[in-house]
Amino acid sequence: MITTALPGTRGVLLLGSAMAVVAGLVYLAIAGGMVADDFQSPPRPLMAIAGAIYLGGAGAMHFVNRRLLLVGAVLNGVVLVLFLLSAARDNATVDALSLAGKAAQVALGVALVLAWRRSGPR
Repeated sequence: MITTALPGTRGVLLLGSAMAVVAGLVYLAIAGGMVADDFQSPPRPLMAIAGAIYLGGAGAMHFVNRRLLLVGAVLNGVVLVLFLLSAARDNATVDALSLAGKAAQVALGVALVLAWRRSGPR
């Protein structure tokens, strides 16, 4: 379990959890077809899996080994880079919904790194 002995660590984890929930809900909204017919994204089952992973991660980040916080931050960053590459090739829709999800993912990445740094010796 991650120690929250340092001031602010709990708040950072709560912020990270909230951002993971937002990102997960955006992915599930896309998977559920709550987007325009011409919305470009990976297949719906993949979006549903991604949404479920983000929602599960929202709770798991409070109870897992601190090294997994860093792994989560790196994997979250990979997802962001893949989106940027897809968007640059016109293979991803860039709209308010997707940008809200990406903003939440950026905040989540920052929160994961901060929580990792504050959670103990390296």
